[in-house]
Amino acid sequence: MLLQFRKLSRGFIASVILGLVGLAMVAFLIPQSGISMPGSANLVQIGARTVTPAQLSRELELTLRGGRANGRNVSQQEAVDAGLHLRLLEGIIGRRAFDNYAQKIGVSASDAQVGERIRSIPAVMNPVTRQFDRAAYDAFLQQLQYNRAEFENDMRGDITREMLMQSLVAGVRAPSSFGAIGLAYQSETRVVSIAEAPLSAAGAIPPPTEAQLQTFWEESQDSLRVPEFRALTLVYARPQDFIARVNIPETRLQEEFEARRAALTQPERRTYVRISAQTEAQANDAAARLGRGERADAVAAALSLQATRGENHARAEVTDANVAAAVFEMRAGAAPRVVRGSLTPWAVVQVQAVTPAVEPSLAAMRDELRQAIAIDEAGSLLNTAINTFEDARASGTPIAEAARQSGLGVVSIPAVEAGGHDAQGNEIEALAGMEELVTTAFATDEGEATDFAPVGDADVIISVDSVTPSFVRPLDDVRPQLTEVWIGRERARRLRDMSQDVIEAVRGGQSFAAAARANRFNMLVSSQQIDRRMASQIPARGLAGQIFADQQGAVVADARADGQAMLVAIVEQINRVDPAEHPEEVEATRLQLQQTLGESFAAALQDEIIRRANPRRNEQLINQTFRQSGDEEAPAQ
Repeated sequence: MLLQFRKLSRGFIASVILGLVGLAMVAFLIPQSGISMPGSANLVQIGARTVTPAQLSRELELTLRGGRANGRNVSQQEAVDAGLHLRLLEGIIGRRAFDNYAQKIGVSASDAQVGERIRSIPAVMNPVTRQFDRAAYDAFLQQLQYNRAEFENDMRGDITREMLMQSLVAGVRAPSSFGAIGLAYQSETRVVSIAEAPLSAAGAIPPPTEAQLQTFWEESQDSLRVPEFRALTLVYARPQDFIARVNIPETRLQEEFEARRAALTQPERRTYVRISAQTEAQANDAAARLGRGERADAVAAALSLQATRGENHARAEVTDANVAAAVFEMRAGAAPRVVRGSLTPWAVVQVQAVTPAVEPSLAAMRDELRQAIAIDEAGSLLNTAINTFEDARASGTPIAEAARQSGLGVVSIPAVEAGGHDAQGNEIEALAGMEELVTTAFATDEGEATDFAPVGDADVIISVDSVTPSFVRPLDDVRPQLTEVWIGRERARRLRDMSQDVIEAVRGGQSFAAAARANRFNMLVSSQQIDRRMASQIPARGLAGQIFADQQGAVVADARADGQAMLVAIVEQINRVDPAEHPEEVEATRLQLQQTLGESFAAALQDEIIRRANPRRNEQLINQTFRQSGDEEAPAQ
């Protein structure tokens, strides 16, 4: 991307445009005169909701812990290498997107539902009284690495999603005809006999004549063609290659920290319940009930009032100033307080949890600030290196040497075909993700180079060092291989002809067994009843489908999957259940299909909700936080 800006900046109009863009970046992207940090601290942003590295790490650890309890001992690194963290992340994204949707349409589980669900967890019960035990609950949360507010919020989301999904798919009903069709399909059986002819039944195949081999070579030119190969040099322009060259004094770190201090400070937050009332008497009554331990939603319902819950709110997020003052004066778990509101006549508030304010420290932010400054200054060093590289190329220096002199990364590839594979057919790792650029390189003349193009976190240029044209391997070079393939083809043709002779003989009135023996087939199965599952185990890929697609009396054939034999089968009898005689089975099948339809509909709804939520993933932070084994950058020299 940097190279595209540099090319654009060579014109006067472009310079004006870039100047305006630069002013916009200064105004909007660099808060409080500081440089912009390298991306967000969140892995994903879904509307107002986020997924942090700590949350995904916790989810991964709990998943692995559950696996170890079931005898599956997998390390975190092994799980990351297998992509488990990405699958878990997509699950969290789906839940967050659904929570956004539920909030948008005003659906939420009540405190009573959350409490009932939590009390149903065996681990929070007193083992003696079998009643909810707060100490056991706290120990359970500590084991899961959750605090109360976070766990109860997640539990509320789970219940809300269940209710919402149930309501969305409640009207999905499979018609009765689906049950009848499904039962007929699932219960159908067929009586078949099967015979097999091994390769040896085809007899000896003489080698091809020179004329036959020449013709076969001409017919096989596409498979014998060696593709065009090219020797390429890749040049990488990456800011990270210059980070180690940046020297950052302590005074610069201190200045950047002070510039960002206010933005990095996390305010105190509180979770509370609030009941709005029209009269002081109503408010006092509600406060008394809350003080006796009654739930807020139950109190509100009994007094015909409205209860709301503030989840982890900063003071500025509490809309009523008087209520905010009371909430942030009270201790967690203190007695409810009656407040004269500024938006409603009266309010009763009770604080449930307090999250203290967090002041940033230079010690904690040092590495992050150093990285941010280094990335910023590395960009300037990279720009200088690119100028040096282009000047060297213009003076005739070979591209690889010009790159090394400039400090840009260089990778040489001795031979690659247009699909990105080497001469042995292996995929070339250095070209992964560069499909469009490789296509451009194969349209570039020998001795020339592509333009710089963005690939991942780098700009890459590919130089075409040499071209080996495509050619067809001469007959003399492939004579033994072609002879072997020709004999194999003739043997397979003979087996097909033998199976066709069996089919024609049965059509002419001969019994299947007699026709099979006459054509050197061995009987494998005689008059056996099979269903579709059993048919799928026949070692010929297409035979099962033919058996259940053809009519009674039909003879079908297919090669064995390993190519070592030919199988023929006759459909002797077709057995189908009459759905009208089995109404209970029809209904059971309909319900199975209905469940499948509901699951498919629910999955489609979930996908659409996620699409509309437009989650923004911080791929760089995901890859940095969950590094795969052997994850190394391309060489710089």
